[in-house]
Amino acid sequence: MRALAGYRRLVLAPGEAERVTLDISERALSSWDPERHAWVLGSGRRQVFVGRSSRELPLRSKAVVASR
Repeated sequence: MRALAGYRRLVLAPGEAERVTLDISERALSSWDPERHAWVLGSGRRQVFVGRSSRELPLRSKAVVASR
């Protein structure tokens, strides 16, 4: 399942590059547990996609979410 966890709008000239950092909230990485009646952080490997839109995601990487 894919979900939008963060975004930042940029305008770059052709050939221009910029480093971008996004803070992703714990809630964006959590799912609802009906037995606990609470949001629970899911840990493990996640695939991260970056692009112009949900249909154009040419950059991909992996991240590890560790439980507290």
